[in-house]
Amino acid sequence: MAVAKKPKSNPNASRATSHDDAAESFIAAASATQAGAPEAPESKRVPVMIRFDPALLKLVDAAAKRRGISRSAWLQFTVSRALEQGEG
Repeated sequence: MAVAKKPKSNPNASRATSHDDAAESFIAAASATQAGAPEAPESKRVPVMIRFDPALLKLVDAAAKRRGISRSAWLQFTVSRALEQGEG
């Protein structure tokens, strides 16, 4: 596959990229906000390695998918719920 140069834009063409411009300005504003904001407690998460039996992991993934959340989010939710109920 050959790599081609990006075509030059036509300055006289009408700007049909208003959605792109809006998206870029939204992203720029979000980046500026994050740069000046203090870190939230959630951002101080610690990665943990856990080994699962493949069959159990399939069940975990299915449960997370049913809720529409990630595996990590489901595990955190389930562990916190178990701890709140006194299991631990």
